[in-house]
Amino acid sequence: MSRPEFSKDFRTYGQWLKAMPRDTRYAKEIIRKHKMFPDKSLKQLRDLKISDYNLSKAGWESLTSLQKTERHRSLQILRAMRKGASLNQMTEKFGMKNKDAIKLLGRNLYKENGRWKATKNDSLEVEMRFYDRDAGHITIVTRNSKDRYLIAEYKDAVDRTLKDGDISRLKKFEGVKIVDNAGKEHSFETRLDRLYEIEEAQVEGEFQELYMN
Repeated sequence: MSRPEFSKDFRTYGQWLKAMPRDTRYAKEIIRKHKMFPDKSLKQLRDLKISDYNLSKAGWESLTSLQKTERHRSLQILRAMRKGASLNQMTEKFGMKNKDAIKLLGRNLYKENGRWKATKNDSLEVEMRFYDRDAGHITIVTRNSKDRYLIAEYKDAVDRTLKDGDISRLKKFEGVKIVDNAGKEHSFETRLDRLYEIEEAQVEGEFQELYMN
């Protein structure tokens, strides 16, 4: 089935793009929208509101409960795609439609040679558990993929250290700080005795919740 004409004057998007310099604000907006929705016509792109289709710029607190769950799933899709998986493979795995993943990930997905690709980094906000040096076990809203990867690496190091007592793998996190989406700084807890206390408090809390409910 052939693709419909891009506009009255240009049969394809490529013809429209090459017809004249496309450096105006309007043209750049059309180009950006086309990257997300390559099947839409010029009129459809012109009328399209990105906010209706793109949740990637929405702050964590502005998302509904369902949208927060979907963002967590979409981040798993993004991570897998960065390792070589295809969008179709991952949306099928998580029971999502491609258009929903695109809506959730926005500019972090782009098409190259007809195949959806993931950007190397992103600025998607998401809530994560964290062992804060001052506050103990808390949740913070991270601002980007760099911070998410660092926290995930830290959590893995903590889990392994709590099992074997080897604190050497925590050295790299000493003095390192994470800034959450509200601009507040958080320091990584690297003291083994304190990590044991936090872990024990979590286990006790889960035990009490299990038998009191």
